[in-house]
Amino acid sequence: MSGQRKDRREGRTGSLPPEIEAVIRSVLQSAGLSMTDGRDEVERELRAHFEDGLASGIGPAELVARFGDPTAAGRRIAGTRPGAQARSRGERSGVLATLGEWRTELARAARRLARAPGFSFIVVATLALGVGANTGIFTVLNAVILEDLPYPEPDRLVRIYEGSTENPQAYQYLRAPVVAEYREWSEIFESVASVYTYREIGADLTDGDQPVRVTTGRVSAGYFETLGVNAALGRTFRQEESFGPGEAASTNDLIAHVAILGHDLWRRQFGGDDGVIGRTIRLDDTPFEVIGVMPDGFTDPFGPPADLWIPQDLRSGGSNSFGNFYLSAIARLRPGVTLDQARERGTVLAGAWAEVQPEAEGHLPRIERLHDDVVGSTRARMLWILSAAGILVLFTACLNVANLLLARGLGMDRPLALKAALGAGRGRLVSGILAENGLLAVAGGMAGLGVAWVGLEGLAVIAPDALPGVVDVQMGARVFGFALAATVVALLAFGLAPALRLSRTAPADVLRSGDRASTMGRVARRVRDGLVMVQVAAALVLVTSAVLLTRSFEALTDVSLAVEPEGVLTFEVHLPSARYPTGDDRETFHRLLHEELRTLPAVEAVGATSWLPVNGRYHIWGFRKAGEGGEEPTDAEWYSSDVRVIGGDYFDVLGIRLLQGRSPAEIDLDGEPVIWVNRAIADEVFPGTDVVGSLISVNGAEPRRVVGLVENVPFNARGESSRKLYLPHAQFASDRNWAMIQTVRTQGDPPGLQDDIRRVIAGLDGQLVLHRPASFESHLASVRAQDRFATSLMSAFAALALLLAVLGTYGVLAGTVNARSREIGIRMALGADGGSIRHMVLRYAAALTIPGIVLGVLLARISSRWIEALLFDVEATSPWAYGAAVLLFLALALASGWIPARRATRVDTVQVLTAE
Repeated sequence: MSGQRKDRREGRTGSLPPEIEAVIRSVLQSAGLSMTDGRDEVERELRAHFEDGLASGIGPAELVARFGDPTAAGRRIAGTRPGAQARSRGERSGVLATLGEWRTELARAARRLARAPGFSFIVVATLALGVGANTGIFTVLNAVILEDLPYPEPDRLVRIYEGSTENPQAYQYLRAPVVAEYREWSEIFESVASVYTYREIGADLTDGDQPVRVTTGRVSAGYFETLGVNAALGRTFRQEESFGPGEAASTNDLIAHVAILGHDLWRRQFGGDDGVIGRTIRLDDTPFEVIGVMPDGFTDPFGPPADLWIPQDLRSGGSNSFGNFYLSAIARLRPGVTLDQARERGTVLAGAWAEVQPEAEGHLPRIERLHDDVVGSTRARMLWILSAAGILVLFTACLNVANLLLARGLGMDRPLALKAALGAGRGRLVSGILAENGLLAVAGGMAGLGVAWVGLEGLAVIAPDALPGVVDVQMGARVFGFALAATVVALLAFGLAPALRLSRTAPADVLRSGDRASTMGRVARRVRDGLVMVQVAAALVLVTSAVLLTRSFEALTDVSLAVEPEGVLTFEVHLPSARYPTGDDRETFHRLLHEELRTLPAVEAVGATSWLPVNGRYHIWGFRKAGEGGEEPTDAEWYSSDVRVIGGDYFDVLGIRLLQGRSPAEIDLDGEPVIWVNRAIADEVFPGTDVVGSLISVNGAEPRRVVGLVENVPFNARGESSRKLYLPHAQFASDRNWAMIQTVRTQGDPPGLQDDIRRVIAGLDGQLVLHRPASFESHLASVRAQDRFATSLMSAFAALALLLAVLGTYGVLAGTVNARSREIGIRMALGADGGSIRHMVLRYAAALTIPGIVLGVLLARISSRWIEALLFDVEATSPWAYGAAVLLFLALALASGWIPARRATRVDTVQVLTAE
């Protein structure tokens, strides 16, 4: 073996300029080190030192001059002057001071890392995963919660609901007279405006060769001013265009037919022409004058982004009565008025108003910060939980990197000691490590930003509906600074440990040690073991949370929705009142459309509804029992119920089970008024009696005969049901121009069906638009978007933390086996078999993992109350979830220890015992 080393040394002779070779020989002769004292390693480090200098462009003569006296350097290495603080000529004792010195040190650090590609790759990859995951979720948290809404002085913006004195926490839509009253409360509000958010509305824009479906926002005058945004071109709505003279007949009335275009629609449909102001466009075949264009980037805080806006008619009368809850309102608080003061004063003013307006009695304004309303408490909790999970991922990544740096630092004791013996002070050693860790930090941070960008793009695909549309999720300077700071702190926390530890150890003691492993003291080993234990605990918290959320999402998808979504296509066709002014006109179109669609080969059934299932509550009206001959029963109590207007074979298309009575196809809809009710009404309003055949009066209108009883259909993805009434469109089309959603059951997913439907619609009316064709299954997916978002991210975080924990455990075990190879060789030489050696290593793996598991279970139990709000049909303290996580970690601990254990049994005892 000594001969091989001699050959390697001789092979290197002549690789450097002669004057440098002479310096190296002089240092080695003066040091007087034997092979066991590390002569070979000293020579290797000296050569690396001069090679770095030559590579940086310094000439041989200058390098020799900078090095100083080789004899003195050799004596310092040998320890003949231990503790001496002498410095080589040209070397600074402190941290590097000039830019050139730092540039040189960075170049040397880059070459050192290049000579350790495996270490460099693992550190950068680990940081990229930890920083990327954390940066991604921090970007979302920053955009949704930490950043203000994109309006001037957003802290003064509030949303107003109507609560009740019986239930102050209730959130109700507003009535038009209430909005008018709030506008008078100038001591609280600087301005108040209303917006129609009851459901999304749209119109067919016929301003070109083909009609285009656009989303229409209905807002009152003062809406944009309340938000603090002015039109980029033209003007916004005037007060008289919402609050003019006269009375309103319905919610579809308009005082003025004027429109404000969104910037995207203006660019897309009108080519960005400034001359669009004053131009007449047709919406649903009705002329509107364009009066303004909103600025680029403006986003409505409510609902999906609108393409254009028209004024909301808030004149009294008609639908704008005290009985119609259908409006939302925003307000801007007066300067100096706090949210608590507004709430307190609003309660007083509401009480005073109720004394003169009996129909306002029992109702109170419920004022909420607009930001909180847009984000929602459940979404905010979800993002904070996921952010905590991201921090845990970064934490486990930092622990893993810390172990890697400690292991590398322990291996660098002799090179650092050599540098110290050559005259490098503590500042110089720290500077070298700072340069090396700085390069790793930059590489890891940049890679982490790349991972975060990819992750954000993936989130847009996984759950596009999980975040509010008003926020713009973009990585900015704040996020970049966070990623960089997290990376630097993670590296510096443990990266400087070797240099700081060496500063307390005599370099001669290290250089005289022939066994590199002996430099790992008991404290260092305990630190590495402790890091793994904490890493396992953090990962177990994430895995437990991921198991709970996954089980919750599985339970959510298993909820019976009382519908059959497979093979159902939905789409919308809006009928302009200008061309379809009467209920008969609209019903005739729907009947003809259904007849034509039924003739398509792949279509099995066709129907329509005013609101799809599992899409929330909608059209909550009052009803009560009615007597025969118009007589009112003595128990005619008022009840509330969701109302759905249906057409065609709607029940058959969605697979809604008819429990009793007759289906729409079996009813003569030209006869007496009829209605279908769900099981909740039968159980709660008609307990113990046969509901079919009973009479019901809806909203005080003429009684309707109950002709069928259907199964409860949940109004949300969690299976919650409410009372529900189904009215036939054929008998109710005259009430208003209902926006009916068409439903078609098909055989599988036939290609070209949408084109066939489009041709059918064009054959009936060439100016109509096929809007939002989509499968009902995709609709359900969007309803579950937030749950899927939380589950996907938590599972990804858990997988990352689990991987990092396994790698950390494996790294410590492998390093320990390598460090104890001599001890293992001696044991095997003394007769220990492979089984006992494997058991020793696996016991060590268990000693690392089990304390981490115990700590992780305790932390998971403490944090369970935070995640409980996101769970469905799963207990946050589910023994099954905790047990599954514990078993998983035990299995992975054994797996991560098995390879080092097998390697330990393959130690060559002869080679180990005869090694120098």
